[in-house]
Amino acid sequence: MVSLQLLVFGITTLLLQVGCGEHNKYDEYTLISLYPTNPQQVEAARHFYDPENRVEILKSSRGVNDSLDVLVPPDRVAILQKYARSNELQFQVKETEYGRKFEFVERVPRRRVLRPFNVYDYNSFGSIQEYLDTVATRHPDLVTLQNLGSSYQGRRMKLVKISADPNAGNPIIFIDAGIHAREWVAPAMALYLIHRLTNDPDARRNELNGVDWYILPVVNPDGYEYTRSSKANRLWRKTRSKSVSNCYGVDGNRNYGFKWAVSGVSSNPCDKETYAGPKPFSEPETLMVRNVMMENAKRLKLYVSVHSYGQYLVYPWGFTGDFLPKTWKKLDSLARSVSDAVQRAGGKPFKVMSAGKWYPAAGGSDDYAFGAVGVPYSYTMELTNGYEFIFPKDLLRTVLPQFYEGFKVFGAQIRKEFRPLEYKAKTYTSSSAENSSEED
Repeated sequence: MVSLQLLVFGITTLLLQVGCGEHNKYDEYTLISLYPTNPQQVEAARHFYDPENRVEILKSSRGVNDSLDVLVPPDRVAILQKYARSNELQFQVKETEYGRKFEFVERVPRRRVLRPFNVYDYNSFGSIQEYLDTVATRHPDLVTLQNLGSSYQGRRMKLVKISADPNAGNPIIFIDAGIHAREWVAPAMALYLIHRLTNDPDARRNELNGVDWYILPVVNPDGYEYTRSSKANRLWRKTRSKSVSNCYGVDGNRNYGFKWAVSGVSSNPCDKETYAGPKPFSEPETLMVRNVMMENAKRLKLYVSVHSYGQYLVYPWGFTGDFLPKTWKKLDSLARSVSDAVQRAGGKPFKVMSAGKWYPAAGGSDDYAFGAVGVPYSYTMELTNGYEFIFPKDLLRTVLPQFYEGFKVFGAQIRKEFRPLEYKAKTYTSSSAENSSEED
């Protein structure tokens, strides 16, 4: 931890430095973390706000020693000083000139003959769609693409269905990613899942054995491409629909129609973070996710929405922290098994808890899947810690395989608990025959 004097020194140094390159307001912002050390300070961290709405909250505090991360323009340092002093919050200057860490984004479409698709990269939405077409062409025995419709700005969205036996009536695992535009590592994880499930020989014997995987890599393509359009837009979170107030976007993870808007949301269309929309499912993107869930409700047994950052794995309820669902122990146990698998693979463990204990926020997709659709296992998975929303792509080759080990645990549990009775009977008969043969 550092003192208030060090905070002022850091900002003063920032003001004396001269920027260069592409104009980006975030170049002059400083990333500051405030750390609550007791329950009263946790509440203070959760209720922080900037009256001028210029200090941007990257991550809310979830409890004692879990940081509130904020981006601060140079002329708003005083409000942080006052708030930290009055609430006795410890804090740390983590990065000055934060925007200068943003990586350059190639904006021209890639030519496949020159630059093959790289699953360890942050790819454009257009490149991702081409990749999905290629996967379906190369693996017609495993992959089917379902056109879901178009985003607000007209981008076509495709659901990837991966199944070794589409007619078996297997339980379904549905994974989506990228509802929050700036969380680039989430679509990268979804694409890596598609890559492993379709190319790893072990996947056919294990992960695809008795389980079907449905994956929607980018739920918010308009927002995603907006974050790629310039460094100044890199931290955009919402969709790109236009409101009657001439402000843009809705927080897609506050827009689902279960306990909509009862907690942790904003009713202000111009709020940069948590505007819940004018009504549930106002966004075509969240409506498409809802339709996938409802169309497959009988077979859908696990839903995972992939986000970043913070290395959390949370389950319902999200709209409240006052009580838990009756099956919370099963949800908690599976999440901890997933975390253990990731840790055994060399990754960091997840912090496991109910989403509402983390911080109450209504209208989330995990609550909707669990409470409205009846999906027995539903989670929000926050990937990576320590890099905020600008996780270095050079590290993807290390962390994506680690997280994949956790998804293998998800698959094993769903296969064990929900595979069709016919499949269980067939397996039992085959096993009995083998045992009988050995005895003879």
